[in-house]
Amino acid sequence: MRCGFRGVALAVAAMPLLVATAAAQPPGVTEWRATHEKQIVDELRGLVSLPNVAGNDADMQKNAAALQTLFTRRGFKVEVVGGPGSPVVFAAYETPNAAGTLTFYIHYDGQPVDAKEWTRCPPFTPCLWSAAGRVPDDPARTTFDPEWRLYGRSASDDKAPIVALLNAVEALKATGKGPTWNLRVVVDGEEEAGSANFRRFAAARPASLKTDLAITLDGPRHPSNRPTVYFGVRGGAGVTVTVYGAKGDLHSGNYGNWTPDPSMRLAKLLATMKDDGGRVLIKDFYKDVRPPTPTETAALAAMPNVEAQLMQEFGVSRPERPEQRLEAKLNEPTLSVLEMSTSGIPGRSAIPGSATARIEVRMVKDLVPETQNQRIVEHVKAQGYVVVSGREPTDQERRDHPLLARVDGRRGTPASRVSMDDPKAQAVVKALTFKGQPPVQLPTLGGSMPFGTFSDDYAMPTVGVSIVNYDNNQHGPDENLRLQNLWEGIEMLAAIMTMPK
Repeated sequence: MRCGFRGVALAVAAMPLLVATAAAQPPGVTEWRATHEKQIVDELRGLVSLPNVAGNDADMQKNAAALQTLFTRRGFKVEVVGGPGSPVVFAAYETPNAAGTLTFYIHYDGQPVDAKEWTRCPPFTPCLWSAAGRVPDDPARTTFDPEWRLYGRSASDDKAPIVALLNAVEALKATGKGPTWNLRVVVDGEEEAGSANFRRFAAARPASLKTDLAITLDGPRHPSNRPTVYFGVRGGAGVTVTVYGAKGDLHSGNYGNWTPDPSMRLAKLLATMKDDGGRVLIKDFYKDVRPPTPTETAALAAMPNVEAQLMQEFGVSRPERPEQRLEAKLNEPTLSVLEMSTSGIPGRSAIPGSATARIEVRMVKDLVPETQNQRIVEHVKAQGYVVVSGREPTDQERRDHPLLARVDGRRGTPASRVSMDDPKAQAVVKALTFKGQPPVQLPTLGGSMPFGTFSDDYAMPTVGVSIVNYDNNQHGPDENLRLQNLWEGIEMLAAIMTMPK
């Protein structure tokens, strides 16, 4: 998943999560899981041990082959659909006298890794840790402490939901309870890189995917760690901004106080984009934001307040715009500076010739990526800059314009959001309600994924279900999965697969 809540693995892993509520599941599922924990953990470890960095098609072929084996073993008819890029794995399960058909979306690719940053184990050599330290490998172990964490790239994002779904099906078959729905599972191999091959697959095969209800299995739970259902996802946009000084790096002693300093200029330019409280100052940035509906407002108000918890865990003294909770901010666009760099060599005493910032915009429903990018361009111009795009400025342009910037927009994706009142989506909420306590219902999840393929392109009921712990460090080093989240994920999916029509 592209973005979401991120944790700080070492500090957070040792802290207990708030008590989660298990979903109501068919009889026997919990008991089956309890006697098959080794099988489940070994299966996840095996998947996580397969390198899966998005864009490495050779590795992704190996992942697709492994998935084909795992789904076939559960009675699915499996097709590995190749094409430009990484394969899409499509699996179909037929149920006699089915209540209908459910489509599940998951992905199996992961973010790039730098092994030097990982402190628990190498990213593709998964290992278990407790709050006290590493758990020794023991082939004879058959039970696992639910608070232990499995570390490895994609342990949470997004291989755990795959294993949860597979074992939910196996548990239901073993206990004679179902599934009671036909199942269609599409496993994307390029979600972290924009899902180009999945989108081609979906556009060519709507009959395979358009069913009674689509359920995306990606993203972290709410920080309360309660089961979480979401009704939309953010989209993405952004630009790269480069400002210029001299044609090359110049000696800081000989030319300091004379040559323009592009790093200072860039810092000042970026500072004009937000006020001290964190509100974006770019003209019309919030213009097209859809206000929350009464149902969405009520859902936001009903969520557990985790602001103090998050500030404590992440070492934040005050969030941006503290008058508004995090969950409400997920329904507004963001502007974040993700990277800053200069043309200079680190450690060298020279004023660089240019400085660059990569700016990301997270989109919400009704915003157009190209429009948001253009608003940033117009803002840069309003600060007195002459802007070029798609090329380096000429020497003459450098001489003629004291404020010169290159601004290149990135291809974006729109956000998607569906009505929280949709009866089929609320059937999922009901299935995940246990002892009268419903799951947390998020109008919009923080991250991005092809939710809109189902909700917008196919105009079908769509909802998302989050399984993994919020502090899983997805996209970063020491990505991890709390085992109790996996156990509950199996039970949650079993409940969905047997819910009334």
